[in-house]
Amino acid sequence: MQNNIKVSVCVVTYNQEDLIAQCLESLVTQETNFEYEIIVSDDCSTDNTPKVIKEFEKKYPDIIKPILHKKNLGAGKNFLFVHQQAQGEYIAHMDGDDYALPGKLQAQADFLDATPDCNIVWHRVKVLHPLTNKLSNDLIEYGKLPKKGFLQGDVLQLISIGTNSSKMYRAYNISMTFPDFEIVDYFMNVEEVSNKKAYYVDDKFYGVYRAGIGVSSTGNITRVILCKSFLYFAHKYPHLEDRVNAAALLYFLVDLKNGRPTAKDFFKVFIQTFHIKSFYNIYKYWEIIKMLRLPSS
Repeated sequence: MQNNIKVSVCVVTYNQEDLIAQCLESLVTQETNFEYEIIVSDDCSTDNTPKVIKEFEKKYPDIIKPILHKKNLGAGKNFLFVHQQAQGEYIAHMDGDDYALPGKLQAQADFLDATPDCNIVWHRVKVLHPLTNKLSNDLIEYGKLPKKGFLQGDVLQLISIGTNSSKMYRAYNISMTFPDFEIVDYFMNVEEVSNKKAYYVDDKFYGVYRAGIGVSSTGNITRVILCKSFLYFAHKYPHLEDRVNAAALLYFLVDLKNGRPTAKDFFKVFIQTFHIKSFYNIYKYWEIIKMLRLPSS
């Protein structure tokens, strides 16, 4: 840890001139008993996003640290780049279209301080539906979450346990080997939880997630990356192949029901990683799986 910074907040943004101000304002107004930095990595936006970021830098020069790329890196590389710049003991991620609610940074940092077996901590979010401007609670039922936390196999199977902008993790986990394909936040979660656990901080809401915006809304692209990630993890963690197989089976069934072309991709992964225990794994975690959907608009 350098410069007494306890938490680094890594913000990724691209062409979000109408949203980035709310995101940054929600972060600079966080009340904490520690120092934190906000690293904002703009991926060569073509709108006024860089201008908004510079205005925040002028107003909060000790907190806001802008990185304005002159060449577009792409979402995955921009994500990795900004996290590699972090100096804090703990690292929080924020997509530029989401925003924090009061108490977020303090609550998550306190939880990591008090829970040595925790490598990742998420929080509940309110979901904002842009088309209707309706704000809904997520579907997480805190009392039904495992009190002992989620192990690496759980993160591997359940995939979207927590939203990307609700995540804080221990900085020592940023050193890892990366595959030769584009990665998404799911890949980082599996690797960062490592041999410890992931938790939800408590039953409160500490952030707002905008549905249908960003990388997660690109649909088929993200799903193809997921297929590659499944095969990668099945090879790297053969003792968790049944968890990979359960994830592939669930996504196959969902895509088949919704008529997505990627159903065939998940089916191929399911066949390649077939494990009879995957059916039991889906049954065992069904109550949690149902919570991981977005609320209707």
